Amino acid sequence: MSDSDDSAQPTEFRAVRSGAPMKRRLAAILATDAVGYSRMMAADEEGTIRTLAAHRAVIDGIIQYHDGRIVGTAGDSVLAEFASPVEAVRCAIEIQDALKTRNDSFPEEKRLLFRIGINLGDVMVKGDDLLGDGVNIAARLEGLAEPGGILVSSSVYDQISGKLSLSFTDLGEQTLKNIPRAVRAFRVAPGTGIPTPPAKAPRARGLSAAALAAIVAAVIIVAGLGAYFGGVFPPSKPQDTTSATTKPAEGEVAFWESMRASTDPAELEAYLAKYPQGAFVALARARLESIAAQRAEESRRAEETRKKAEADAVKAKAEAEAARKQAEADKAASAKAKAEAAAQRPPQTASASPAQATTRFDGSWAPVQRCEQFEDNPPYSTQLRPIQIHNGQVTIQRGQQGTNGWYVINGTIGGDGALVLAGSGVSGLKGY
Repeated sequence: MSDSDDSAQPTEFRAVRSGAPMKRRLAAILATDAVGYSRMMAADEEGTIRTLAAHRAVIDGIIQYHDGRIVGTAGDSVLAEFASPVEAVRCAIEIQDALKTRNDSFPEEKRLLFRIGINLGDVMVKGDDLLGDGVNIAARLEGLAEPGGILVSSSVYDQISGKLSLSFTDLGEQTLKNIPRAVRAFRVAPGTGIPTPPAKAPRARGLSAAALAAIVAAVIIVAGLGAYFGGVFPPSKPQDTTSATTKPAEGEVAFWESMRASTDPAELEAYLAKYPQGAFVALARARLESIAAQRAEESRRAEETRKKAEADAVKAKAEAEAARKQAEADKAASAKAKAEAAAQRPPQTASASPAQATTRFDGSWAPVQRCEQFEDNPPYSTQLRPIQIHNGQVTIQRGQQGTNGWYVINGTIGGDGALVLAGSGVSGLKGY
């Protein structure tokens, strides 16, 4: 395996079955590998394995639908062979489109992206295995691709140019590890649409007698050769017979293309009901899973939005109540300041009669007691209970009788406005 977040190099597929004769052929090789797989495994092993298995089911199904043959796998890597570079590129684009649909339903940290490299070249064949520079160039190009991206070699580009409606970015000559020559690479432009595969030509329903006889004879010969060379040629790997390998039925491709981007589960369920063993079953199920996950995510976000709105409303109400209380406190402080200013105001006239001097202060007053700092006792100011002045008689009382800080003071306002006070109390000062 190889990850973009570590220094590992792309996988080289060199396993060769011993005893098998060596052959050569021209093939289109597709190499794909998960990005950040080791990091995701360290963070959530079980979840990452489940995600990889679901992605691999989609990848394998698309490869087999496009007539590809899976040559080897190594953990999160897949190597596939195609007879046609056009089909290899179609396959790569459809893989990235299907995986994007699945990944869009996951949180960012749970998305498992793949890179793909494709090369057309001469490969050595030994049994079911492939090796040589034709294979390794595809693996090296995959290592250079961006997460979710596709790189193709110039040999692939030359073959598919004009055959597919795609956009490419020429990356120029690339120096690849252990490859003796530079390889020109092209990036398939992001957002390129998936070219619709051509409808499969219907197979003939009938065979001539001569053709049937030839097939029977060929079967007999092959069976005989198989018995003779049974020890030399080991049995091939069993083929997957699930619906992912099923060729499209008549009209199935058009039916699928009409709903491949649908967000209505009912339409996808209709496809599964009509073609339960169809070629796109894995993709349809992946699409259904993606839609369900997207809707669950939308519900979660809507619930978060609702809870946030409720919390904001509670916060706004609390702030309004705090503002109201502050306004009341400011109003009380203003009234207090006015009372203090009125208490300090001098007599209005110096010529008032003694009777007027003793009565003009009658009424309810809000006295304030202030004390300067005295030894270890800090200064303080306190609002006393309102007092009533009647005929110049003043009584000021504070605290509860017999407790620290209690006192009672009496006095009379003289005709000249002078106030003489006398009283008793219990000191609340330290040391007294």
